[in-house]
Amino acid sequence: MIDYMKKKPDHLIWYSKDKKVISCDETNKVLNENYLEMVNIIQSCYDDAILMGCGDQDFKDKIMSLTDNLEFSLGKK
Repeated sequence: MIDYMKKKPDHLIWYSKDKKVISCDETNKVLNENYLEMVNIIQSCYDDAILMGCGDQDFKDKIMSLTDNLEFSLGKK
């Protein structure tokens, strides 16, 4: 496994809609944990795809498309 996946991503800086740094420790903790979870899931899916013969760029393009098309799904922003 890649080294950066073994550590919690405490170094990440998160920004609000108005481009201000989010300073709440608990919010940062949750965002960092979610990020690490995404890294691990995407890495596992990527490894599976490569082992099953998928081209690496094809997989990466699909992940980029997925993130480009995300929409907020919990009601009003």
